Amino acid sequence: YRLLHWGKSAERRAAMLQRRQQRDLFGTNGAAARKFPSIPNGIDIINSPGIKLKYRLPIAKSPGWVLFGALLTCLFWNGIVSVFVVLAVRGHFDGRPDWFLTLFVVPFALVGIALIVYFVRQFLVTTGVGPTLVEISDHPLHPGQKCQLFVSQSGRLTLNSIRVLLVCQEEATYRQGTDTRTETREVYRQEVFRRENFEVRRGLPFKAECELDVPAGAMHSFRADHNEIAWKLIVQGDIARWPDYERPFPLVIRPANGRTQP
Repeated sequence: YRLLHWGKSAERRAAMLQRRQQRDLFGTNGAAARKFPSIPNGIDIINSPGIKLKYRLPIAKSPGWVLFGALLTCLFWNGIVSVFVVLAVRGHFDGRPDWFLTLFVVPFALVGIALIVYFVRQFLVTTGVGPTLVEISDHPLHPGQKCQLFVSQSGRLTLNSIRVLLVCQEEATYRQGTDTRTETREVYRQEVFRRENFEVRRGLPFKAECELDVPAGAMHSFRADHNEIAWKLIVQGDIARWPDYERPFPLVIRPANGRTQP
C-alpha cells in the first residue's frame, strides 16, 4: 500500500479529490478539449496544488507500480523457465544429459537472470531513493514561454549529480503484416538544471528553483490513434555507489496562438 501511494500524503490526496470535483463542477476541461481536440487537456497535471509554486506535477510512472510490474514479470518468467532448468540439470545428474534441452534453455535462463538483476535494481532505487517532487508556476505551457520550476529530492543520498531535462518524444504506432509496432524517438532534449557533488540527508531534502524556457519553435503536444508528441520533465540522479534513477513528469504544450488561462 505504501509503495502504491508513495509520495502522497493524506492532505495531498484530499486536495486532489477536491480539484477533481471542482473540475467537474465548473467544466474547466470542456472548452479546451473542443478547441484543441488532438491536444491533451492536461487537467490531471494541474489537479494537485503545489506548496512552493502553483502546481505539483504528477510522476508519469510511480516507482511502486514499476517495482510491482518488475516483480510479476520476474516471477512469471522464471517460474516457467525453472521447470525446464530442473529437467535439464536432472538429466545431467542422472547421466542422461539432454544437450538439445540444455542449449535450448540457456538463453531463456539468461533472460531470467537479467530480470532478477532488473528487479533488484528497481527495489534498491524504490526503497533507497525518497520522493522526487517537481512544481511549476504555470500550466499548460506555450512555445517561447518562461516559467519557474521547483525541485525537491528526499532520501539519504550522496549524489554525483542531479539533472532536470526538458524532453520531447515522438511516438508512432503502425502495422507491419499482422504485427502492431510502436516506435519512440527523442526529438528534443534541453538541460534545465544541474547540480553536482552534494549530499541529501534524511529529513533535509534537497531543494532548488530554476527557470524553464520553452523553445520558441516547439511543436505542441499531440495525441491521436497512431501518433503522439509528448513533452516531459525528467529528473535524473547519479548516485554514488548506488543505481542511478530517472523519474519523468508529463507536461502539455499548446500552440502559441492558443493562449488561454488554465
